[in-house]
Amino acid sequence: MSPSSPTNYLLSQIEPHALMAFEGRLTLMEVIRGQVLQEPGAEVEYVYFPETAVLSAGAETSAGEIVNVDLIGAEGACGAFEACGSRQAFARLAVLIPGKTWRMAAPAYRELFDRSSALRTAVHKHAELLIAEARQFVACNALHTVENRTCRTLLDLFDRCLGERSLPLTRDTLAQILGVQRTTAVAAVASLQRAGHIRTRRGVIEILDVAALRRTACTCRDAVAFARREIQAADHTACEA
Repeated sequence: MSPSSPTNYLLSQIEPHALMAFEGRLTLMEVIRGQVLQEPGAEVEYVYFPETAVLSAGAETSAGEIVNVDLIGAEGACGAFEACGSRQAFARLAVLIPGKTWRMAAPAYRELFDRSSALRTAVHKHAELLIAEARQFVACNALHTVENRTCRTLLDLFDRCLGERSLPLTRDTLAQILGVQRTTAVAAVASLQRAGHIRTRRGVIEILDVAALRRTACTCRDAVAFARREIQAADHTACEA
């Protein structure tokens, strides 16, 4: 796996000469499930560009409760906005699905960001997509059943894991992603398992019938997919600050 031919969408958009100049400042890491990469309140030291790993950003309450509010795979990056803004983390960044991710120190990233207009445009589009997703998922949480949302979440992870059907996912983690009680997540998983859509074993949810999950999932996946196509297809460059 080489920085010159990354799977990560944001890295793939950078001009080849600019990416080559920073090749030595990108480190490919193997990360494990549950590994914490960033704590809220800390300075953003690195920007992460997942390749095969899926990272989660968790919002934490004063009582110590955590809800996973964003999942980031090869389509995006973690710390790309904060490293050029407040330079402070406001979410707990952890590894949801183990795999590989590129890491770049924040000062090097800021230098690359200044040099590469293609990266600035790609990051702008990524921010626009995250806003569109957040709006859609607020509506989703209010209007759709937990079973519908569970199917959507499993399919989102299936896509981010490049078609891997065995997802290293506990019911506790699924409940955090859905923002529901563990018992509610367990009931949704049990229903999908009885229907033959999935199979579970300790720490793993295996997708058996992708088509059935797609039929059961809410239409929010289609709405987000449409937004992604429109945003990525736009040929405008990002506005300069």
